[in-house]
Amino acid sequence: MLCMLIELFKTVERAKVLRYVMFRNSFRVAEVSMASGVTKGLVSRYLRLLVEYGLLQKDGREYSPHDCAHSRAIKLLLNLEMIDLSTLSLGSAKGLGLYGSWARGTNHQESDLDVWIKADSLPAESMLARMQKDLSLQTRAEVNLLVLTPEKLERLKREDKPFYNSLIIGQVTLKGESLEEY
Repeated sequence: MLCMLIELFKTVERAKVLRYVMFRNSFRVAEVSMASGVTKGLVSRYLRLLVEYGLLQKDGREYSPHDCAHSRAIKLLLNLEMIDLSTLSLGSAKGLGLYGSWARGTNHQESDLDVWIKADSLPAESMLARMQKDLSLQTRAEVNLLVLTPEKLERLKREDKPFYNSLIIGQVTLKGESLEEY
C-alpha cells in the first residue's frame, strides 16, 4: 500500500487529478484535463495507473471510481486533507469529528459533511455558525453539525441504538476528545 500511495501522490498534478476523479460518478479524460489543468496525455496515463491499482474502472472512454477498501481509504485521506484544523476553534467544546459518508470515504461530489461536536453543554450559536461556515468554505459542502452532550449521547443510546452504534463505530475524531471516552 505504501508504494501505491507514493505513486498516487507523486506530483501535484497527480494529486489534482486524484482529487477530481475520486468524487465524481463518471468522467472522461478531456473533462479531467480541463478541470484540473493537467494535460490530456498526463491525465490519460494517470487514469490508466488508477485502473491498474483498482481505484477506477473503465467502460469505453468513461471512467468511474471503483468502490473498494483502497478507494475509500484514499477518499478519506483526501477528505481529511481538505479540512484545516488550525482554523477551527473548539471554544468550550471538548472534541470534533466526522461521521457518515465523509468518515467512511464513501462521499461523492454532492454529499453533505456530517460533523459531531462533543461538549458538556450546548456551545454558543456564534461558535457553531462560524465553524459551520468555515467547514463549508473549506470543503465546498453543506455542513450538518451534531452537538453531543453526555445527555444527548445517552438519549441516542436508549432511543436510537442503530444510529448511536453507527456514530460510535464509524466516526473519525479530528480534534480533541474522541466519542469513545463518554
